[in-house]
Amino acid sequence: MSMSTALSGLKAAQTEISATANNIANVGTVGFRSSRVEFADVFSSSPLSNQRTAIGSGVQVQRVAQNFTQGNVVTTGNLLDIAIEGQGFFALQQVTDKNSPTGGAVFSRAGAFTMDTSGRVVNGANQSLLCWPVAANGAALTNELSQAVPLTIPMEQGAATRTSTVNLAVNLPSDNAMIGSQSAIPPAAAFDPADATTYARRTVVPVFGPDGTPREAEAYFVKTAAPNAGSTDTTYRMHVMLDGQELAPNGAANITFDGAGAMTAGATLSFGTTDPVSFNMAGSALTTTPFAVTAAGHNGAAPAKLTNLELDGAGSVWATYGTGKRVALGEVVLANFSNPGGLKVMGKATFGTTSESGNAITGTPGTSGFGALRSGALERSNVELTEELVNLISAQRNYQASAKAMETSTSLMQTIMNIRS
Repeated sequence: MSMSTALSGLKAAQTEISATANNIANVGTVGFRSSRVEFADVFSSSPLSNQRTAIGSGVQVQRVAQNFTQGNVVTTGNLLDIAIEGQGFFALQQVTDKNSPTGGAVFSRAGAFTMDTSGRVVNGANQSLLCWPVAANGAALTNELSQAVPLTIPMEQGAATRTSTVNLAVNLPSDNAMIGSQSAIPPAAAFDPADATTYARRTVVPVFGPDGTPREAEAYFVKTAAPNAGSTDTTYRMHVMLDGQELAPNGAANITFDGAGAMTAGATLSFGTTDPVSFNMAGSALTTTPFAVTAAGHNGAAPAKLTNLELDGAGSVWATYGTGKRVALGEVVLANFSNPGGLKVMGKATFGTTSESGNAITGTPGTSGFGALRSGALERSNVELTEELVNLISAQRNYQASAKAMETSTSLMQTIMNIRS
């Protein structure tokens, strides 16, 4: 009897040492919740036993309880590091190798998140942070956990648009002395972008391709007619080079000015057959000054890149793309439980629901029953290292005492065995 009692004490002390060692090992684990071992005595009796002289039968582990007190919050500066100040848990969902969420939600206080290649916000275990869809003002459209989705932050927004119209205004010189290297009016040789004697002036023009990326485009101006006895008009012919290839003009490509310098033809020119580009030359003028570009723009567009990310007090995630307005991407889900102590420990600082914990109660960060979110910070482990070291010494002492009790019991049994009749 005494042997089994001492053995139960050894096992209980060993369990406490293991729990304490686990706490100490995870003192640096973000969001870790410390645990403690709770014991209960073992006592058996029968209706005929004398309760005044009854002796217990040892000790047993009743449960390993989790400690859900707040851990220290430290600033990291990383925007996707999120700490919960108060009650609540993040809701997470596992992501498979195919990059899609699977399984039910698990819950954690660890808020060290990053972005994967698809823009999904995940932790180190590749679990997605769940959020609720939101309206344009950031208000959640639902508070049902079953309708929460992984928080995804696109790196760009908006569709790419190729350039179909270029607005180009230039001052073309009326003086033949300002036509650059052009050899004659008109040039003796055909236009050649590699031969400066075949054109008067050139300029780079802004053009985007179908994928929204800039393309190399230039406009060349060839003076083909100057005022003479038969006409007061001045004419320039326009050529367009795109990615080193000349675009064929759709119709006439001449810009004509009268004797007063007013444009009489060529206000709109078109080049290219497959993806034509229209040039709006309104605002161009014939002047006595050197060649100059007075305006240049186009209707092409590239997707706007992510320039800023923020998390407000209500848990809504806002992103800014380019220089545009803020866009609400989702509201971080916070969950709480009527009995957090009943949660199942699942490792990686996560917990699962059980019948003892009850179903998750979800809500908005900062409201009654839910803590506030702090971006750029992490909640450290709530392990008190000094306390754990003291507990380790105490558990070691209990183990040694139980071992001594077992040794004494063994010695008594040996004495009995050595009695000779």
